Amino acid sequence: MKKFFKIGCLGVIALVVLGIIIAVATSGGDETADTSTGSKAPVEEKKAEVAGMGEVVKVGDVSFTINSKETADQVGPSIMPETASGKYVVLNVTFLNGGNEAVMIDSSFFKLKLGEKTYEADSMASLTGNQNEDGSIQTAFMAEEINPDSEVTGKVVFDVNPDVADSADLQVQVQSGLFGTETATINLK
Repeated sequence: MKKFFKIGCLGVIALVVLGIIIAVATSGGDETADTSTGSKAPVEEKKAEVAGMGEVVKVGDVSFTINSKETADQVGPSIMPETASGKYVVLNVTFLNGGNEAVMIDSSFFKLKLGEKTYEADSMASLTGNQNEDGSIQTAFMAEEINPDSEVTGKVVFDVNPDVADSADLQVQVQSGLFGTETATINLK
């Protein structure tokens, strides 16, 4: 019986791995079989539509709207502002949770894109940029729980090179969760 478990368990694992390898190797990639003629036809790739500022973009159960984009040298209240090492790109964003459970939103859900380059949000500048003159915080986009059917509007701030900040080709990538399983791209024009 012990010999069966040693060989049997390893044998089953080996068969599963072998099955996966064969399935991957024999998958046709970009072709699908036409059952009526038996021929293979290339699959048409769908280009992801890129939304623009002011448009509601649904990603999974949540929605994003980039209301405006501006550049600045500093953000926050005039008493203790945060100063950019380059130049800030400040996005005014509305987030809507259309799901059935609370969702945690964070500035890491937003990535600034210029061509193949990706820029992360500056969490401290985003926090400071959402402060009122009296120091109170409107919203932080920092591990904030948003309940179902609730909406929050705030700023997400990126500290980038001035040439990047002034580029006409900037885009922002938004994601549905902490691990970014679903994403969408928005033009910042």
